[in-house]
Amino acid sequence: MDRSTEFTFGIPWVTSFFHQDWKLDASTEAKAVAGEFVEELDPEAVLLVRRDARLLHEGLPAGQITVLWEGCVEGGEYFFHRGRLTDGAEWMRQVIEVCDAWLARRRDTVTLSEADRYEGRELTGQVRSAIELFDGWLRREMIEALTECVGRCTPDLAFRLLLRALPRRSAALSPHYLYLSKEQYARLASLGQEFRYGEYVVSDVTYLVDA
Repeated sequence: MDRSTEFTFGIPWVTSFFHQDWKLDASTEAKAVAGEFVEELDPEAVLLVRRDARLLHEGLPAGQITVLWEGCVEGGEYFFHRGRLTDGAEWMRQVIEVCDAWLARRRDTVTLSEADRYEGRELTGQVRSAIELFDGWLRREMIEALTECVGRCTPDLAFRLLLRALPRRSAALSPHYLYLSKEQYARLASLGQEFRYGEYVVSDVTYLVDA
């Protein structure tokens, strides 16, 4: 996987594993993730997950990681209330362990491409402004956690988490869905181009645009 992949990647990709059938026939959340890391998976996909998890674990307090994860997962408010996981930091540690176990089974040494190491530091102000567009839409603690993620992790990760959080928040308010204005979507799409994302990373939220 490299920056030209059409779909989202890293921790936002992992959030998509947990949906209506969130247990994925696994006894633990970590085993659910491990089950999605098939042997044929591109090693860079796992490295990108590990990088995101490490950035969150080292950059943010446990409570803010919890807020971000819950805000990006369908039914995320129940994720840390099932008796196995206590907070986002513990969960990121487990995700890192799953990544390390998968990578340890490979004989060849793999590294991230130059494109995948891109963090978008020069886009810090633009990402913060994009997050502020949704103050009043997203919960205040989510806005604060995303904003902290921009500076203490990377603008790239914060923006991808924002793209996951918007549809989750809209669905959570059903039947009173929230919709993006065309102007808001245009801002997101422009940033997606700046980050050199693939076709579906931003367009995945197109359905939220108010026609």
